[in-house]
Amino acid sequence: MARTRWGVLIVPALLYFLSYFHRVAPVVVAGDLMAAFAVSAATLGALSAIYPYCFAAMALPGGSLADFLGPRRTLTLGGLSMSVGSVLFGLAPGFGVASAGRLLVGLGASVILIAGLRLAAEWFRTEEFGTVAGAAQSVGSIGAIAGTTPLALLVELIGWRQGFVTIGAATALLAAACFLTVRDRPERVAAPGTRPRPAEPGLREIIAGIPSVIANPRSWTVGLISGGIYGGFAAFVGLWGAPYLIQVYELPRVRAANLVGLAALGLLVGAPLIGWLSDRLRRRRLPLLVLSGLNVFTWLTLVAPASPIAPGFLPLICFLIGLGSSVVVVVFAAIREVNDPRYVGVALGFHNLPTFLSFGVMQWVTGLVLDRYWDGTLVAGARVYGADAYRAAFALCLLLAAAAFVSACLAPETRGRNIWSAA
Repeated sequence: MARTRWGVLIVPALLYFLSYFHRVAPVVVAGDLMAAFAVSAATLGALSAIYPYCFAAMALPGGSLADFLGPRRTLTLGGLSMSVGSVLFGLAPGFGVASAGRLLVGLGASVILIAGLRLAAEWFRTEEFGTVAGAAQSVGSIGAIAGTTPLALLVELIGWRQGFVTIGAATALLAAACFLTVRDRPERVAAPGTRPRPAEPGLREIIAGIPSVIANPRSWTVGLISGGIYGGFAAFVGLWGAPYLIQVYELPRVRAANLVGLAALGLLVGAPLIGWLSDRLRRRRLPLLVLSGLNVFTWLTLVAPASPIAPGFLPLICFLIGLGSSVVVVVFAAIREVNDPRYVGVALGFHNLPTFLSFGVMQWVTGLVLDRYWDGTLVAGARVYGADAYRAAFALCLLLAAAAFVSACLAPETRGRNIWSAA
């Protein structure tokens, strides 16, 4: 049965892999996009921010869909939307059409992880959820790595437009596979140790449960940790990391992509390890404190020095940015454990609200800061920013990381069990 339980997550995991690929892909082609559409850093940041704003807007509706339609149909619809959006983005004749493509990609991707974890909630025990969430984040990190160096090589080979069309076709195939192979829950044979299933809530009951999740102060205390940490991670990995390394350290595109990929590797290594340790020790608050503190330290190394850090430290710093961000897997487990177990999808979806609002705002605001410090330098039609501009932008990431640490200090300890109780 253990093999069956993990096997049912294979196709959803592959869809999540591609959703993460879509998420970080703009960082590799940032210069190409600025040149193709003749836009500034702030405008490019706004384009990239469409994706996380979709996640924030779909946080509660996406969780409700996963509860009502079931994971299989929700995953399939999300995959099809990502596919169409990616093809549209690759073929876009102008900035408006490209924005529409990113909108479709963001809407589709916004439900993939929620629905995948909703599926896992049916097949796995509560005390195993941190491990499953960690494994999911590892798959996403592999997608982020694939969205850096491999995408850079693909772009060098066939161009960025054809690259996005190819990704869209692969996403459509996985959406079809998901519809044909995924089962929403164990049938006839119960997975050993899985939670007893309450009666399925109807749509009206699910909608009625949304205010209870929002009104729960513990939802915010836990959720804001991800919001504070993920905004900086996404700004670095998803948009400005590669341009920073190329423009400040004069690295070639593929080398810069390799270093950005180390941040994804840090998340890849940290997510399953931290999720497993959190489950094993039955502790949630301790890893929240340690990893949010690590985030503060990492951003300090990029912001505090008067001059850029020595190039030899860049691999370690990039890796630590990702390792510290693996705290999100503990947040997924904790936010489920502080809310009504009838509304697992809604609670998991709520996690995306502060997380991706932070993601979207940071992509846009860091672009504004870079434009504010721009000295007028252009290379091949794209703006080039200096070390001081990037330091000012990364200072915002430091502030968010500090806020996440404060929130972690206030988070409850669930000890791997549901502590929700009706008022």
